[in-house]
Amino acid sequence: MSKAKTRGLNVFLVLFTVLVMIVLNEAALRVYFWGSLLPKNNEVNPLIPHPTRGFAFRPDTVSWHQELDFTVPVKVNSHGLRGEEIGPKSGKKRILIIGDSTTYGSGVPQEQIIPSILAEDLDPQKVEVVNGSFTTYNTVQELLYLEEEGLTFKPDLVLLAFSPNTDIQANTLALQQLAQKHNRRPYATLTPQGELELDLTYAEQFYQDQQERADTRKASFWKKFVTYKLIKKYVKGFKSSKWNDPNMFIGWPFLAGFAPEHSTRGMSAEEYQVLWEDGWNVTKALILRMREESRKAGAGFAMMVMAPKLQVETTYQQKVQEVFPHLKLDVTRINRAFEEFGKQSGIPVLDALTPLQEAWARGEKGLYFNVEDEHMTAKSHQIVAASLAEQIRAQHLLDKE
Repeated sequence: MSKAKTRGLNVFLVLFTVLVMIVLNEAALRVYFWGSLLPKNNEVNPLIPHPTRGFAFRPDTVSWHQELDFTVPVKVNSHGLRGEEIGPKSGKKRILIIGDSTTYGSGVPQEQIIPSILAEDLDPQKVEVVNGSFTTYNTVQELLYLEEEGLTFKPDLVLLAFSPNTDIQANTLALQQLAQKHNRRPYATLTPQGELELDLTYAEQFYQDQQERADTRKASFWKKFVTYKLIKKYVKGFKSSKWNDPNMFIGWPFLAGFAPEHSTRGMSAEEYQVLWEDGWNVTKALILRMREESRKAGAGFAMMVMAPKLQVETTYQQKVQEVFPHLKLDVTRINRAFEEFGKQSGIPVLDALTPLQEAWARGEKGLYFNVEDEHMTAKSHQIVAASLAEQIRAQHLLDKE
């Protein structure tokens, strides 16, 4: 055999060996993370365009939510909400939970999420819970859902589950454009007179675009591979970009102050303060409108601040400090702000943070997902639901006739 043929054969064998190793590695990773060689593919897109909120869940569907941390089925009822069918109002007290992916229960089976467990902890013979939560919704979208559909369920109590790590950033266009890449939601502003105004421009445009393209878009070929997901996660951990600004993606809710050393936007401390003050004032106005609409419908209104991993796991806080050494964390700042706001506005504030901090302090592990997702696990849902049930009883939030 000639040298050229020998060299070509050697190159072929090397490439073939590498390919086989990649395939075997991918197969092993799939079995490890998914428990199966094949990913769970959805026959239809579980999301549909919505004319005011931008997007919503497709009614009467069963789909799969699969990440490296979990594979769970998601059942959406005829009302476009996660969970079992909702019947007419009976003699039971009804709680409507308004929130995003945390109370929607990303990564957790339906029967183990807060809305499901809360009803059991309170007394399923006397109380039912409607899960009006949507993944990635901001407070503007939650307000619109409450006004458009949520109150038609005739709740006795509306409970807002506020996500401090995403909601304020997504409520105003000015913050959204600095914190996230996609403008596809409704936003809100305050007039010079302090009146709340909703801006549906981007949501309406997204709705029109999705109507034209929803059934033709296909997921990227590479996104189906576990190897790709792990490489992407690794690279993103070291990549510096304008989006990697902790003053924005961590921000005022968890920081004692602006850290110019880590700013990627060229902002001054004064500009930072104005952006976040505007976002917080808009958020408070949105919540006050939720309260007023709930009361008009004869429902009580309460709120709680959901607890992300940054607030609970001290080891996670240490990792953040290692990456951003000049940050001054104040992880309960948003909770104190909500307590003060609640007292000023007469809105009960439930505590979803303390039970998880106590669980962490006594050595509980596995409270949050760790690989591709950072949402609460089923264990945290159980802990929070039990605490909420106690607080609802203690504050007599369902005692109103």
